[in-house]
Amino acid sequence: MYIAKFSALATLTIFSTAAYAVDSSFSGFSQLTVGRVLSGSSSGPVPYQLNAQPGYSYQCPCFTGNYEYAGVYEYHKADVKQESLAGVQGNFKFTPDLSATVQVVARGADSSVNADWAYGSYKISDNLTLQAGRKRLPLYYYSDYMYVGFAYPWLRPSQDLYAWQIYSYDGANLLYTSNVGDWTYTGNVWIGRRKSTDNELLGNLYYSTRIDESWKKMIGAYLDASNDIFSVRGVYMHTVVERYSVINGTRSLVMTGANGDFVNDVGQAFYGISFNVDYKNWLVRSEINYINRPSVKNTYTAQSYSGGYKMDKHTFLLSWSQFQERAEYWPTGTEKHATTSLTYRWDFTSSQALKVQFDKIKDKSKFQFTGDANLLAASWQMVF
Repeated sequence: MYIAKFSALATLTIFSTAAYAVDSSFSGFSQLTVGRVLSGSSSGPVPYQLNAQPGYSYQCPCFTGNYEYAGVYEYHKADVKQESLAGVQGNFKFTPDLSATVQVVARGADSSVNADWAYGSYKISDNLTLQAGRKRLPLYYYSDYMYVGFAYPWLRPSQDLYAWQIYSYDGANLLYTSNVGDWTYTGNVWIGRRKSTDNELLGNLYYSTRIDESWKKMIGAYLDASNDIFSVRGVYMHTVVERYSVINGTRSLVMTGANGDFVNDVGQAFYGISFNVDYKNWLVRSEINYINRPSVKNTYTAQSYSGGYKMDKHTFLLSWSQFQERAEYWPTGTEKHATTSLTYRWDFTSSQALKVQFDKIKDKSKFQFTGDANLLAASWQMVF
């Protein structure tokens, strides 16, 4: 509560000085993406309806192009709205040391317009910056560029890995950067919390009803080291998870522990590491995450590996990723799937790219989830 109030107050204070702005700049990004599930299979009859809360229904086998806002491509249906989006970012510099950043994104999947970034920065020294407000959670290598498709080689980052119901936080962080020889080092420590009312991922894909989720008492850190060829990054975060279903205005616990008892305030630890290479025409991308909820004996492991080759303005990639859940208290209800992808990228201008990607997902979940599906998608992505 106090962190949320502090971050909101800090951001409001900074923006209230806008009349004294010395410098401002704006940039933008967008992508127009169309995809179609060409074929699929399941252990039962095909097609089938994936459980969703009232007002939502997905015909499967299907493919989730973005878990954060439930962007689902349905069986044998071409769709342009699931991953299409546009965003604008404003940077405002009030003094040499004081600035603010706002990023607004409009998404087609849920017809929403959201401020994913809204924070102020104070430069303490050449290496150290204090920031407060709303930021994306820096759990993944591409967290800061999740919706800037032009910034990464695939049509989308692996959704076996880049898939959490809470993807931003309200709080504060301390950012450190330094250069030593050819290497750049970046460290970041943050605290905060985030509440998601009527969470799209949980409500539409898992619980078939409205779900309110809060991640409280967040504390996390990452360290990144990179040069012209290599980059390596490690991240850790701990938070407390609070989750309720809401039916006719009544809130009820939904997370289960030993003996099927309902529990809340579940501790969650997140560990992640990534290692990337850009050498001559070759590129390698790898990332592994491990999530542990010890009080309910529940773990998640996600991993993604890609290798590619660049030929002038053309890039070719082969990728494999996997998500696996383990749960001692509900072993027959765990989620598991793996995806193999082929990607082609054409940078036809310095700020625009055309990407075509084929994804083949194998769903081995122990409940009826998305099923096995083959998705073909194309995306026109740009920055401006």
